[in-house]
Amino acid sequence: MGAAVASRPSFEGSDRSIVRALPFVAVSWRDTISLGQGGLSVTAHLKKIRFGGGLTFDAGRKDHASDGIFESGDDRLKGLGTIKASAALRAFASTRISLFNFEVSAVKSINHGVTGTMGLSSGLPLGKKLILMPHIRATWADGEYMQTYFGVTPAQAGASIFPRFNASSGFKDVRAGANLIYRINSHWFVGTDVGVTRLLGDAALSPISIRDTNVTVMGMAGYRF
Repeated sequence: MGAAVASRPSFEGSDRSIVRALPFVAVSWRDTISLGQGGLSVTAHLKKIRFGGGLTFDAGRKDHASDGIFESGDDRLKGLGTIKASAALRAFASTRISLFNFEVSAVKSINHGVTGTMGLSSGLPLGKKLILMPHIRATWADGEYMQTYFGVTPAQAGASIFPRFNASSGFKDVRAGANLIYRINSHWFVGTDVGVTRLLGDAALSPISIRDTNVTVMGMAGYRF
């Protein structure tokens, strides 16, 4: 468990960043039941394949600036309405290929549609205490999700600064980045995560997307029991 400070876009496609202090807790029992950033998960094993499912969370989006820890929002979104937070179901599978871990996952939000993600990551020791973990992933989203987050209905166009726009299903974004973790001792660690996200398809074409490329930076410190 620990704490982090993160700089991230005020919403997907924003050209402004917000800084938030974030608590984090990660609990794992025998690589079977885990609770962490991805939510609550149950994992099974079949030879070299890990697979499972669980419950996660979609934080939604405000149509105004928000002080919430996990919420996104910006005053320029006024008139689009608030996208309510929603619970979601997640299924995933992963396998290790040489030095790389390949994972696919799908998330079905109760209110906001379906997204699917393919990702590749690796852990590269840079010494006894320093670990570099590069990662890359691409996310696909169905029409319901895309229209919710990147579409503009006629009613929204009349109430906001954005023109009407219909967003269709397709690849939403690609993200590349790296974690750098330094183990101070067997319990304490510090780290940083830097990621660059590029919006694709209708997510990039949407008038809501002011900037198609965003950078997220996070610093953290934690204790492992």
